[in-house]
Amino acid sequence: MARFFVDGNEISDGLIPDNAQNHNNIFRGQNLGALTPTHITNIQNGTFRDMFIGDYFSINGSNYVIAGINYKRGHGDNISLGNHLLLMPDRFSKLDDGTVLRPNGKDTHYMNDTDTTAGGFANTKLYKTYMPSIQRKLEADFGSHLLNFRQVVSTHVDADGAPDQGEWRDAKVGIPDEPMVYGTTLNGNNKNNAWYNVGDDTMQLPLFRLNPEESNNHRDAAFWLRDIHSASGFASAGRGGDAYWNGASYTWLGVRAFFLIG
Repeated sequence: MARFFVDGNEISDGLIPDNAQNHNNIFRGQNLGALTPTHITNIQNGTFRDMFIGDYFSINGSNYVIAGINYKRGHGDNISLGNHLLLMPDRFSKLDDGTVLRPNGKDTHYMNDTDTTAGGFANTKLYKTYMPSIQRKLEADFGSHLLNFRQVVSTHVDADGAPDQGEWRDAKVGIPDEPMVYGTTLNGNNKNNAWYNVGDDTMQLPLFRLNPEESNNHRDAAFWLRDIHSASGFASAGRGGDAYWNGASYTWLGVRAFFLIG
């Protein structure tokens, strides 16, 4: 059963069985410390005991927040994907050299060096350069517990700047889309089919549903989303809580990637 504390006093809560459905609907925000074998056991057995939305692991100087539980289980061609946590960094992702992907408004062209979406998300600087480095950082922090999953990646845009081609690819790190943050599509251009921008990530993450401050990144700085808006720009999540889009070379947007452990 779940354990809760108020002002240091434990509250008995035998009415909340330990499972993904219940733990997905409780925001707690507790520091879980380092990832332990007990955590892994309770993820893999599906109880998720003493792990709730907003709780976070502190590993090698980074805080990783539980954003969803079993979010991608059974999605798309992920039929074999087992019990898992979907984590995101508190604020921004880090590269394997320790660089924090926080924007500075000068030279932080994280999505692309120019305002283009040609070749889809798969052809961006973020996908080809930064995401592999983020993955190496996560592999160092989580080892074999960093899970592989499948994700739809857009690979082409039409003359109107809307994605019209894409494919399933293996991934260990992903960039969120609009539904994951806001629960719906807003600025993504889905005239050819929402599949190219959204794929199987169609539901709002519990982290953003239960704690609205997460959608504006605690007013730290805005962050990129992978939805293509036009021939020149991608969607973004604003620091003021606003859903927006920006030219792909915009320098005031950071990176907040997600990943799975189990």
